[in-house]
Amino acid sequence: MTKGDRWLFWLLIGVGLFLLAWQAWPAPSSERQVQVFRDGELLFSFPLTETEIRTEQVQVAGGVATIEVRDGAVRLAPTEDYFCPERICIRTGWIKQPGEAIICVPNKLVIRIEEREDGVDAVI
Repeated sequence: MTKGDRWLFWLLIGVGLFLLAWQAWPAPSSERQVQVFRDGELLFSFPLTETEIRTEQVQVAGGVATIEVRDGAVRLAPTEDYFCPERICIRTGWIKQPGEAIICVPNKLVIRIEEREDGVDAVI
């Protein structure tokens, strides 16, 4: 292996690590939006910011679901007023990245984070 081969090898390793880190970097928080669906219908949506603290309540078949928002993340809060047999939706915990969702199948409740669309699909 010559000196030039070594330089090329390390350059390719560096570029590969840079691209991997760039792909894993989280999306900016200002573009995220929380959408809450019950029985397939959009109930409400709101922007997800790092500074906002709020709670929302949704009436479902199993009682009242409390959605908690804090530090740019969302969760389904465990309360006495909400019944879910397996409680998988509550054990999902905090979600904060676009594409993540909390799904409660028995109560037909979906909470997901989406990126806001600005109408541009791609820029070349």
